[in-house]
Amino acid sequence: MRTLVHNEVSRRAERPAAVIGPEHRRGDARWPAPRQLEAGEVGRVLTMLLEAYDGRRPVPQIRGLVAPEVFAGLSGPHLARPRHRMRRVHVCTPVAGVIEACARVEVDGRSFALAARFTRTPAGWQCVRFALLKPGRPDQQTRRPAAA
Repeated sequence: MRTLVHNEVSRRAERPAAVIGPEHRRGDARWPAPRQLEAGEVGRVLTMLLEAYDGRRPVPQIRGLVAPEVFAGLSGPHLARPRHRMRRVHVCTPVAGVIEACARVEVDGRSFALAARFTRTPAGWQCVRFALLKPGRPDQQTRRPAAA
């Protein structure tokens, strides 16, 4: 008499082989590309950068969101700055993998412009340019000669 053990098929043989996509194979460093940022998400990131600029947010919290040059510009000694409030954000995509944003920022009843550029990296979106554009005083402006 034969036991049941000899007539059973191993469970592994019953299972179909798992289908693994080329982007998930072992040893392959490719990951799916990060999705496109929406205007609201860009606005939230810019608000976080403004908070770091004002000194209301610790700069190390934004390290993963910005390029090393932007991080260096935001870190360092901070003077007491008034709170900047972002009012309106405009976003455009000039080429694939790049987002440019500009915003109107208010502080102490005055309006200023904010400009930023984000690029897609394998790890996600990263801010590579961040500039708060404040107008100079009239006595500091230099006149350029007219083009001939």
